[in-house]
Amino acid sequence: MKISYIKATLWVAFFFLITILSFIGFNRKEANYDFKNLADKKNTAMQIQTQSEFESTLKNIGSSTNVVKPDVLNSNDTNRLLLSIQLLDTMKQYLYAGVLAERLAKIQNNDSRYLQAARFYLMELYKHDESSNELMLTKKSKENLEKCLTLNPNNLDAKVDLAVCVYNLNKMQTPEDQMDLMKPALLLREVIAVDSNHLDGLYYLGKLAVESNQFEKAIVRFKKLVSLQPQNREFYLELSQIYAMMGNKEESKLWENKAQSIK
Repeated sequence: MKISYIKATLWVAFFFLITILSFIGFNRKEANYDFKNLADKKNTAMQIQTQSEFESTLKNIGSSTNVVKPDVLNSNDTNRLLLSIQLLDTMKQYLYAGVLAERLAKIQNNDSRYLQAARFYLMELYKHDESSNELMLTKKSKENLEKCLTLNPNNLDAKVDLAVCVYNLNKMQTPEDQMDLMKPALLLREVIAVDSNHLDGLYYLGKLAVESNQFEKAIVRFKKLVSLQPQNREFYLELSQIYAMMGNKEESKLWENKAQSIK
């Protein structure tokens, strides 16, 4: 799975944050709320509810399908685990596949297996428009990505996925360590430092630059992406939108026309 599912989520999360900040600003004169306290309460409630639901789901995961027998959850047979994962993947039973992939990763102590497990958890999350287990699924993915990078710090795809997970977790919960707010950008820069042509690394750095109103930096990222994938209309449209936000209607229209010319 390539993380295209999460691109929309990254952008939606940003606009949700802007909406909340706007609400706070518009109502500041009318009432004096302790927004930090409210946010902390919301975070705690979300975590308790989601963890309870998630643990219940995992407890009964073996009964989610009749195709894979529940005893595979305790199996150390790597071939059986691998075949079960492949079957569950085909059936889009991503949560069960993630649990088994995580077990296989622990047995083999393999960074690629941890990355696979992380992505199954994300695939389970994004196959639904809404998920009551959004927080825990993202945390499970983050946990497996960190294990992956412990085994192989040079796994660039895992770094990109971790950057997106941390970004989304920061939006769902107030981070305990404020440095986590910088972590997505730092991880993505590490990726680009190793591979300046890494598509996902460039894409998300471009998105983060737009979010922080660093439009010139965003333009550099997306023009690089255009040079790497000249037939990808999405990158042209991103540039059109950036120029529109800058008030440069001429350039915006130019890039929009280029996007429309691609068949």
